[in-house]
Amino acid sequence: MPLSSSPRASVIARILCTTAAAWLLSVNPVYAHNVWLEPDAQGGYVMQFGGHEGKTESFDPAKLQRVHAYDLRGREVHSNVQRVANGIRVKPDAKAALIAVELDNGYFSSARQDGAMLPLPMDQNPGSVRGVHARKFHKTVVQWGAVMQKPLGQMFEVVPQQGHAPHAGQPLKLQVFLNGRPQAGVRLSWGESGAPTMTDAQGLAVMTPKAGSNTLQAIWREAVQGDAKTTENSYEYLLRFAVH
Repeated sequence: MPLSSSPRASVIARILCTTAAAWLLSVNPVYAHNVWLEPDAQGGYVMQFGGHEGKTESFDPAKLQRVHAYDLRGREVHSNVQRVANGIRVKPDAKAALIAVELDNGYFSSARQDGAMLPLPMDQNPGSVRGVHARKFHKTVVQWGAVMQKPLGQMFEVVPQQGHAPHAGQPLKLQVFLNGRPQAGVRLSWGESGAPTMTDAQGLAVMTPKAGSNTLQAIWREAVQGDAKTTENSYEYLLRFAVH
């Protein structure tokens, strides 16, 4: 019987995959570049990239894949995306309750396991022994509603399990999906320096927000075999919302 058709083998494969990903998180820094939106004075948002130690960096606008805005019921509404002097500005429809962003940061590779990375896939960097394909995802909550509980179809996605606004000091349950399926072993934290919490077998975790602005970071890294361009897929997520 083929390995993939055995339920027991499938369980073992999932355990090995989760264990490998956990090892990657333990041997690699959790500090990751992220993408997010900062509100501006004109009712729009300026896209930011970076975030490690509070530093932002410029990025290639061509790496931006999608910016979608949704109303309280989850219906997509118009969002104007334009290049400006300091990057990309997003001006969603007035009905927007949620804005979602997806960015493919591309391939990076190194000639050493712990060496500096070049922005090239492994097959274009002779002698490289490690490669990373980095993808970034984001949601900005404008107003809490039923849309928050609905997966939007992002490749890597954090979905709150409630439609009403959370309260400071009260638990908030979240579920993390990878390719539409709940993902175990995802590292969650408040910002890059918060204490980590890992998602369970159903991709669920409970986090406790504070009063004011909250930035939830989610990281998942997995080993890749048989790909000439990379040895690792890296997914980073920021969910931003305010608690009043």
